[in-house]
Amino acid sequence: MQNLVQSPARLTDLIGARIRALRLARGMSVNRLAAAAGVSAGIVSQIERERANPSLNTIEKICAALAVPTDTILTVEPASADPSFVCRAASRRNILVGTAPILKEMMIAPAGSPNLRMMMIALPPRSENLDVVIEVGQKAGFVLEGEIRIVVKGEAARLAPGDGFQFSSDQPHSLHNDSDAPAKVFWIISKGSPDGAF
Repeated sequence: MQNLVQSPARLTDLIGARIRALRLARGMSVNRLAAAAGVSAGIVSQIERERANPSLNTIEKICAALAVPTDTILTVEPASADPSFVCRAASRRNILVGTAPILKEMMIAPAGSPNLRMMMIALPPRSENLDVVIEVGQKAGFVLEGEIRIVVKGEAARLAPGDGFQFSSDQPHSLHNDSDAPAKVFWIISKGSPDGAF
């Protein structure tokens, strides 16, 4: 299978300056932003100076405190020849989280809704993703490579390539790779009520 990872970079290398610019435009101090986001002032400062490796959960809290959609920070401008509904593989935002680290390739088209997010999650051997966003909505996806264990509200399932899942994202959940081989998952997040037609 073709390697879909394109030059992974830490999230802080891409969004620290954007967060700082948004904070300053709102006349907020680092301490005020940190208090509004429910995170430490030290972590905000480190993110802005590209010295921290924050989780997506932390980024979402900071964006909420800045009153901007998370995609404002994560979206890449389209290449001039591409329509705004296209997200090229080379334009994906790569987020490294945790100590493993786990790579999340954000697949966000500039014209996309902030209520729908897609990503590829690459889990190294013996890794887990425990720092997840709990909110109203749905999460779904399927395994592309390797084997994973997904836990939703205390109930666990082992999934192999081609196996899929869907659950309410307001429930506690986590993602694990218990094997000695890497695993890759296509992950979809839909915010808000799941009712309605696509």
